[in-house]
Amino acid sequence: MRPELFNIFGVSVYSYGFALAVAFAVATLAVTREVRRYSIDPGYVLDLGILACVSSVVGSRLVFVLLNASWYMNAPEQILRLTDGGLSFHGGLAAGILSGIVYCRIRGIDRWQMADIVAPYVALGYAIVRIGCFLRGCCYGVPSGLPWAFPVSEFDDIPRHPTQLYSFALSLLLFLYLLSRRNHTGFKGMLMFQYVALYSIMRFLVEFVRDGERLALGLTLAQFVSLGVGAVTFILIAVLSRRFREVGGAQIGSRAS
Repeated sequence: MRPELFNIFGVSVYSYGFALAVAFAVATLAVTREVRRYSIDPGYVLDLGILACVSSVVGSRLVFVLLNASWYMNAPEQILRLTDGGLSFHGGLAAGILSGIVYCRIRGIDRWQMADIVAPYVALGYAIVRIGCFLRGCCYGVPSGLPWAFPVSEFDDIPRHPTQLYSFALSLLLFLYLLSRRNHTGFKGMLMFQYVALYSIMRFLVEFVRDGERLALGLTLAQFVSLGVGAVTFILIAVLSRRFREVGGAQIGSRAS
């Protein structure tokens, strides 16, 4: 593991924060190139990216702190310490989508079209961040005797499932799938809905071998959240797809506002 990636003139650059920065840069550059195909001003992308990035970090941290409120009540000084990880992806995704909707409404951009453009690169960004988790030594798995299992740090010599790498590989596959579906003929917003639904499945499965507190039925909190979010998203996809077919392929909710 390598929590501190490198040091520049006495300033430590941490692997998790560096991965977040790389994910943001890669996604922003890719979306900037992509929007040209849809006659959207590329100048809006950086503003949208910064807004979504900041709101996602704030939202993900807020949800994580709330879910672990009892611990943070005894250590409030740790609330703003992000170098050790501690972000809830579901919270970050919700905050990022909400801020994106507000920005698109203000700028007169079709929010559903933008959601489809952004969706593949959310998956790619998540994959990059999981590499940061791997280097940081967080989000590790349960003990395992498999050949590819290994300790998460010098303080823990128990071989464990590299769940960060599982998430990386699955997210990369999800990115490639969404990229191949860019020219889909379904309703606008379908790619983002598909991403949320498929991510929920992915997270639910990975959680079985990820270390964490088990609740009812031996499931983690993240699994219960994934079940709820996934179920709602699949229902929305089914309903919107049916409406899309009923109106003969006319876009639903395609107004810029």
